[in-house]
Amino acid sequence: MTEWRIEDVLEARLAAASLAGAPLCVSTAAELATLRSINARLLREIAALKEREAHALRLADRDGLTGLYNRRRMSELITAAIAAAARDGHQLGLLFIDLDGFKRINDDYGHAAGDELLLAVAGRIATRARTGDLICRYGGDEFIVLLPRIPDREAALEVSAIITDRVALPCRVAAEELRVTAAIGVSVYPEDGRTAAELLERADAEMYRVKASADPADAPVISTAPRRRSEDNVKRSW
Repeated sequence: MTEWRIEDVLEARLAAASLAGAPLCVSTAAELATLRSINARLLREIAALKEREAHALRLADRDGLTGLYNRRRMSELITAAIAAAARDGHQLGLLFIDLDGFKRINDDYGHAAGDELLLAVAGRIATRARTGDLICRYGGDEFIVLLPRIPDREAALEVSAIITDRVALPCRVAAEELRVTAAIGVSVYPEDGRTAAELLERADAEMYRVKASADPADAPVISTAPRRRSEDNVKRSW
C-alpha cells in the first residue's frame, strides 16, 4: 500500500492544476509553503537530536577529565581485541600503568594541579604509544594501554620503556617543576591469559612487582620551592 504525506498530496494537486491550465489555488500553495517550513524545522530538530545522542554515547565511553577511554569501554575493547587475536592467531599486549608520587602532589598542591598533571601524563602516553594502540584512564592515577597486535613480549616491553622514560620527565605545574614516575606491568595474550580479566590481573600483579623492585634513587622528585595551592596558579604542561 502506497503511503502519502500531506505534502505529497498538495504537490500533486498543484501539479494537476498546472497541467490543466487552471489557476493555482492560493490556499493550497500557502498550505504547501507552511508544510515545507514545518518539515525543514523538524529535520533540523531531528539532526540536532541525533547529534546530542551521538555526543552522549561518546561521553559514555570517555573519561571526563582526559578524554581517554574509560574503564567500562576499555574492558569491551580488550575483549574484542582478544577475539580478533584468537581468530587471526596473533599476540596482543596490555600495559597497566600506575603513577608514583601523584598522591603527594595532589595533597601538597591541590586537586587542580593534580588534574593538570594527569592531563600531562595522558598526553605523554598518547604521544608515545604506537598508532592503533588504545589508551584508557583506568582509575585515579592508573592508565591502561592496549597493544592490539604485537610480534612478541619484547615489543610490549619496548613500548613500556618508552612510556616510562617520557612520563618521568619533569612537568611545569602550578608554577613549579613537578615529577612523577610510572610503574608499568606488562601482560601478553595468550601466554598470560585468555580473557580481559586474566590479562588485567596479570598486568596489575606485574605492575606491583615493578613498583616493589624500583630503585629508591628513582623516586619522584618534588620541587623544593614554596608550595602553591592556589587554583589560579595552574598552568598546562605539555
